[in-house]
Amino acid sequence: MAENQLLPARWGQERRLEFIEFRLLWEGRVNRTDLVNYFSISTPQASLDFARYRELAPTNAVYDVLQRTYIASDSFKPLLIRDSSDEYLTRLWATSTGAMSANSSFLGWVPVTGIVRDPARSVDPLVLQTVLLALRERRSVRISYQSMSQPGPSSRLASPHALGFDGRRWHVRAFCHNRNEFRDFVLGRVYAIHLGDVSAIDPKDDADWHDFIEAIIVPHPDLSTDQRKVVEADYCMEDGRLILRVQEALLLYHLEHLGLLENAENPRKHVALANREALRPFFRKHGIDK
Repeated sequence: MAENQLLPARWGQERRLEFIEFRLLWEGRVNRTDLVNYFSISTPQASLDFARYRELAPTNAVYDVLQRTYIASDSFKPLLIRDSSDEYLTRLWATSTGAMSANSSFLGWVPVTGIVRDPARSVDPLVLQTVLLALRERRSVRISYQSMSQPGPSSRLASPHALGFDGRRWHVRAFCHNRNEFRDFVLGRVYAIHLGDVSAIDPKDDADWHDFIEAIIVPHPDLSTDQRKVVEADYCMEDGRLILRVQEALLLYHLEHLGLLENAENPRKHVALANREALRPFFRKHGIDK
């Protein structure tokens, strides 16, 4: 029993050590007060945490007596967390938009930040709760759904098996019994929902969800040599190209975001689709004539 009681404390210290390293990596400094205020622990406990961190990474930080703070050393190298800009920027985005509270982000000082946000796409909590229950219990749902191809809502019987996010909206991936095929249903367009019986539909039959397809992204041929180099670095390309290997059901969303569909708004001109010809069967299958 005593051993079980130690588990939360060990986990708590792991998080605090990660916090120390996060602040050293991204802010260059951290002190006991930061640890005390963030985790609501005592000063002696914070001192023990810093001592433990220095045991693990003895050359990562030096103590500045005048500032009473630990400063990241010139030889600092993260040991407990990833040296990932994406991780920091994701936390900054999440706190700036309100998706994450500042108390959960590890961020201390933050730069002035402006965020371009799409208009809010609301999802009825009852709809989401019911969809989640249907996913957990493999049950069907009867929904009133407003398709943009019809003037008014229609009743659909669907068997959900996954959730998808296209960068702007959440979808539920489900077998549509009305059309006898797997489709995406935008959660925000579901007006009413009722839980049905256990479904006999096997999610493994959704080939587009389980099959992967490759799109080869390259710098646009009209760019200069220097511009192509910037694009290659920006998109983390290797040998001048980026191979997107994604689920077939999600490829159109990826291409739309990259401005590579002819009907996409504000198409970007800095990348191109190198294997467009090889993807013609895919485009025709999904009703896009390429």
